[in-house]
Amino acid sequence: MPSPLPALIFDLDGTLTDSKPGILGCLRKTIDAHGLDCAEPLDRFIGPPVEVWMSELLPNGTDEEQATIIRDYRAYYDREGWKNNSVFAGVREMITQLHYKGYPLFVCTSKQRHFAIRILDLFELSGMFTAIYGDQAEFASHSKEDLLGLLLRERGLEKDAAWMIGDRSFDIDAARANQVRALAAGWGYGSAEEWAQADAVAAIPGDVPALVRPGKR
Repeated sequence: MPSPLPALIFDLDGTLTDSKPGILGCLRKTIDAHGLDCAEPLDRFIGPPVEVWMSELLPNGTDEEQATIIRDYRAYYDREGWKNNSVFAGVREMITQLHYKGYPLFVCTSKQRHFAIRILDLFELSGMFTAIYGDQAEFASHSKEDLLGLLLRERGLEKDAAWMIGDRSFDIDAARANQVRALAAGWGYGSAEEWAQADAVAAIPGDVPALVRPGKR
């Protein structure tokens, strides 16, 4: 009997879509509007939840000050940032191939869920996924680790038959914490050092199907 197809859980930013222009553009507007001191490149803020990078941007800020900046960033992103986005070359073909082969496909992103759905709807990809999990304001935890754990529990997925596919260390660490395999998206925003911690690395989207096929370790 052939092995059942594993569940494939995809990150969004830097894995399915190139959201960097929209995220960094809105982040720069927010920093400038509030007169924050941040001369270093902002790329490191792509991946973790907003609450995480806010602690670095304004470490001594009050909860109210941090909440105001987060609100303003999300307002910029809601108006314009989410559209300044594109699907990585080869991703649509890869997702379509996996979908029609019968793989259960999911999204697990630190981006707020309503933004994730809006973006995937824009690119007509939502229908390929069984469920889309994203951060929500009412969650007690905003960590990728806890969000992935929630997805696994609610969907009844077997940990030894699932892959977390993402481009950053946050995705790989979340996979490790939840005892699922990690596949690094080598076309994304991460570094070779981050990807080395994964179980496998896909250099391009077209490499993914062969790496996640049943029985592959």
